[in-house]
Amino acid sequence: MRIVSIDSSLGSRLLVCEATGPTAHAPVRLEVLADAEQADSRRHAESLGPMLAGALADPAVAARGLDAVVAATGPAPFTGLRAGLVTARAIGRARAIPVHGVPSLDALARAALDELAAGGAGPDAVVLVATDARRKEVYAARYRARGADDVERLGELVVGPPERAVDLGGADAVAGSGAVLHPRIAGGRPVLTAGSGDARAQVRIALARLAAGEELGTEPLYLRHADVQMPVGGRR
Repeated sequence: MRIVSIDSSLGSRLLVCEATGPTAHAPVRLEVLADAEQADSRRHAESLGPMLAGALADPAVAARGLDAVVAATGPAPFTGLRAGLVTARAIGRARAIPVHGVPSLDALARAALDELAAGGAGPDAVVLVATDARRKEVYAARYRARGADDVERLGELVVGPPERAVDLGGADAVAGSGAVLHPRIAGGRPVLTAGSGDARAQVRIALARLAAGEELGTEPLYLRHADVQMPVGGRR
């Protein structure tokens, strides 16, 4: 299956990969065919179009069509998240292929749990993910692995000051851009992954959940209202 994956949770990342699995005996296997990234968190709309055009023109990609799109659904700042989802839906409509959504923190948790496992951690290891929500706040949740490719969220997904993340409970490690910005979340533990999403991990999660019969909607997880609000009432 050939998949384009878009994450606009912080900067913009887009990759096209060839994916197989999962099967009863093997996890998802990915071969990245094209990959583009830019770090500016305020240039999603300007960057995603050229990034997509470049990826689709790559000789490794152009020879065959796409089968699906996977996009991050947040939580993340409003404008970037919206740009990524609109781009994903546009590809899906133009090419008549399905579009699947995966929460950004789930993908980041999967990448962090992979790193923990590589370091010798057991299958019950827990990671606390905290990503930048601006306004000196973070989005946060705790996770453990669910199989080789998926994750299970432990408790609620919250937005608030760094103390809200700390109050979620214990963890073997921390991950995310919020933990980098607010070191008290880590409490002296190393921050495994410093981003706000992971375009590669979200493909693995999507395929694992689709294989389990789950539906992967693309409604964004905002958790709070946009910064700009419509005025109430008219002028006098």
